[in-house]
Amino acid sequence: MVDPSVLGRTIGNPDTSVRLLPRSAFRFIRAPMEMAGNLGRNTFRKGKIANLNASLGRTWTLPRDWNMTIRAEAINLSNTPQFAEPGLNLTAPNFGQITNTLNDGRTFRFLLRLGF
Repeated sequence: MVDPSVLGRTIGNPDTSVRLLPRSAFRFIRAPMEMAGNLGRNTFRKGKIANLNASLGRTWTLPRDWNMTIRAEAINLSNTPQFAEPGLNLTAPNFGQITNTLNDGRTFRFLLRLGF
């Protein structure tokens, strides 16, 4: 167990501790809008972009040098959302919030091609 009087604090009088830094050193200072702040560049980032696309196809040779291809494609097969950038305007109420996606959901396409 820790002795509470180590830093000059007692159980009966907790405000007697010696402060290393005054509380005013931690107050929030609002910078003017036209002044650059101290936040690093590219601090707010979004996740990686990853899509899984797949396709299956088959081609048959038909009489008179014709051919037929049937193909099935899946776009975003894993149905993974790609989120848009978060709101970057500091004065907007949606600052830091992601309100949109960049891609559509899972999509299937079926193709029939006749070549001659």
